[in-house]
Amino acid sequence: MAELLFQEMNPDLLSQMFPHDFGYDLLVGFNNACGGLNTFAVQVKSTQTAPLGGFPVARAEFDKLRFSNIPTLLLVADVKANQLYYAWMNAIAAKARGRNVLVPVTLLDDRRRRQLRAELSAANGGKAAG
Repeated sequence: MAELLFQEMNPDLLSQMFPHDFGYDLLVGFNNACGGLNTFAVQVKSTQTAPLGGFPVARAEFDKLRFSNIPTLLLVADVKANQLYYAWMNAIAAKARGRNVLVPVTLLDDRRRRQLRAELSAANGGKAAG
């Protein structure tokens, strides 16, 4: 689902081949109006229930993704409802829950897909670079 999402957005870079597990599932890049390439890491998780209260991420994984110098997008796929949820890991305030961090996620509906695509190709890197 995640790879199809980005293919529909027509990225200038889409890579899923990593020799080691860096914590990323995809790297995507979009040309911006200034002639640069905005590059983002994507971590994909799946669930069988809608993550309405947020999605739990292990603290070590959360820290690795949140404090990376590459803006990181968390995509959560609800495989039963065939829906995607997302959060910018670098820009969230999360709630600790034991060894996990509860990451607030937003349903990626058609309007938010268009908004996300605009953020990814913004000249300043959009909210992710924020």
